[in-house]
Amino acid sequence: MNIFKKEGTFAAALFANDNLTLDAFDKQHLILQLPIKGVWKPKPVLFQADSFLFVKGDKLFLFYELQHWDDPGYIAMMKTKDLRTWTEPQIVLKEPFHLSFPYVFEDQGNIYMVPESQENDSIRLYKANNELTHFDFVRTLLHQERKDGIHYNFNDSHIYQKDGKYYLFTSYQKDWMYYQELFISDDLLNGEFIKHPCSPICTSNEFGRNGGSLIHYGDKLLRVTQDCHQNYGDNISLMEITLLNDKAYQEQLFKQNVFPQNSIFIDGGHQLNVVQFMGKYIYATDYKINKWAWYKPYISLLVKLRLHQKKG
Repeated sequence: MNIFKKEGTFAAALFANDNLTLDAFDKQHLILQLPIKGVWKPKPVLFQADSFLFVKGDKLFLFYELQHWDDPGYIAMMKTKDLRTWTEPQIVLKEPFHLSFPYVFEDQGNIYMVPESQENDSIRLYKANNELTHFDFVRTLLHQERKDGIHYNFNDSHIYQKDGKYYLFTSYQKDWMYYQELFISDDLLNGEFIKHPCSPICTSNEFGRNGGSLIHYGDKLLRVTQDCHQNYGDNISLMEITLLNDKAYQEQLFKQNVFPQNSIFIDGGHQLNVVQFMGKYIYATDYKINKWAWYKPYISLLVKLRLHQKKG
């Protein structure tokens, strides 16, 4: 492998705007940027990615994937009361396998997280403590063995609640093609998630993998997708969900290439999440940075070792 080949890492960036818009991704609206740092130091930070926001009371919480070169990747959290001063990052969830995409949501007064745990071939549900500083395992929502050409299993999963149903969006990559799957259940804590009759709802390397949870944009419901048809995480696109119930699903392209191909997104980006806080719309994104890939063979070896240990 050529160690001078450029490879993408990702770092989180937050933007704020008075209005709900898809044109707020410039330096004028930037309020927080987590750079990749210490690349040449003994324990460099390689990823601060997959950023999700959650509002509780007077606090805004930022959850994201934090990965150093010698760990599988954990879930970190920062919080703020004023959008200016943030707490120091702290680890809120750690497993022996890779964790990312920390989707956090509230259901019946409790706060849960569904992180990506595809390295464990599962979708897992965790429950937060009162301070959102720790998450405990609750149950496995789905499990599937990695076989029949599956390269990635259960990528970037999230749940949408509608009419008493829990709709679970996830994806897998088989023979280098992404398949967006949809599962449904009546009970988050005890029910079985069964495949929706229309699943897979999308088969595409351009729109088949999620890049965030669903977004309410005016009267529209949007599914966030990441473009991987040329390179991983080149940009974000939005699919408008025009029909969603337990028997039918329809979507259509709403906006392609949301991030501007300049500023911090010049190399790409693959995450978008929106909340309201302090009278503003806060956008959580991550941006792609092409760094020298000297670390990639080592990371790949660690992943193979963890998968081998799991099978053993």
